[in-house]
Amino acid sequence: MPFPGFLTVRNVDPSHLQKYLLPQELDEDSVMIRRHPAMLLRYVLESLGALILAGVLTSVVSQSTLLTVIWVAFLAVTSRLAFKVFEWSDEFFAVTKVRVMLVHGIVTRRVDMMPLSKVTDLTVDRSILGRMLGYGTIVLESAGQEQALSRVEYVPEPEAIYLDISSVAFGHGDD
Repeated sequence: MPFPGFLTVRNVDPSHLQKYLLPQELDEDSVMIRRHPAMLLRYVLESLGALILAGVLTSVVSQSTLLTVIWVAFLAVTSRLAFKVFEWSDEFFAVTKVRVMLVHGIVTRRVDMMPLSKVTDLTVDRSILGRMLGYGTIVLESAGQEQALSRVEYVPEPEAIYLDISSVAFGHGDD
């Protein structure tokens, strides 16, 4: 059974990206992904910890005002998790034949971009946790000054994405 559209990480629908892409950028060689859901792990664990703490404090505390404060604090932590999930679902990493882009942010939309012609080297970094969960960091190096988009963290299947980016950036090798 396939994932619902907002949970897919590869071959995402570029309809969100249409306003940022030039007409000639949409082709079959483009790489469009959503970052790995492991980036939400911290917020899930915080919410779980807040739930356990609120449950323990509820069994110890009997004052109703304090109980209300405890559960409102839990709701605040859980609300932050919901916001981060929504933010994650609306964030995209794209590599076209012209540029590399990371579109992110809900309240303030940010588009980090680097021309593909400036990319001189690609590196894949994977931590132990990243290897276990299936994500890594793609490091885009360029000649000259520091770029706004030099590291893209929580990239799913980083070796496959590395090959896809290499194919778009440096050619297929069949020329």
